[in-house]
Amino acid sequence: MSTILDALQRGVDHYPGGRAALATRLRKADEVLRKELGGAGPHKLGAVDALAIARFCVESGRDCAYDYAQAVASECGGRFEAGPADQTPTHSPVQKIAFLMRETSDVTQTVLDAMADGVVSDNELAAIEREIAEAETVLRKLRQAARAVNAAGKPDHERASHNLPQRGATTEAA
Repeated sequence: MSTILDALQRGVDHYPGGRAALATRLRKADEVLRKELGGAGPHKLGAVDALAIARFCVESGRDCAYDYAQAVASECGGRFEAGPADQTPTHSPVQKIAFLMRETSDVTQTVLDAMADGVVSDNELAAIEREIAEAETVLRKLRQAARAVNAAGKPDHERASHNLPQRGATTEAA
C-alpha cells in the first residue's frame, strides 16, 4: 500500500502550491493532510480524499498526475491508460458524485463528533448546519449536471421548446 501513497505523494509534490494548496481545496489543515499522506499513526487518508487529490493533480496537468491511478491499477492487477482530455464533459454527474461523497462524509463526521458527549452545543449545531448546507449545494450542482447531460442528448428542436440550454452551454463547477 505504501506504493499507492508514494504515488499520490509524488502528485502532491508536483501540484502547484504543493500540499498546502491541496489541503485548502480539501478543507483540511496542512498538518493533517501531511500526516494522512504519511500513512502512519491514527491519521488515515480516505479513498474519497485520495480520489479528490488525484483529480486535482490531473486537472493541474503536471508531472506525476497519473501516478496514483497507475499505482491503483497495478495493485489491482490491471493497467491504467489515460484517455483523451475532452472525453468527459466538465459537467459530468459522475464527477459531482465524488464531491457529494466528500460532503456527506463531512456531515456524518460532524454529527458524530457533536454527539460524542450526548449533547449538541450551539457551536456544534452551527457546524452541522454549515456542513448540511454545503452538501445541499453539491446536491443542487449534481441535479444541474444531470439535467445538462439530459438536455445535451435532446435534439435542438426539443431543447428550444423546453427552454433547455443550447448545445455547448456549461453548468457551474463544484
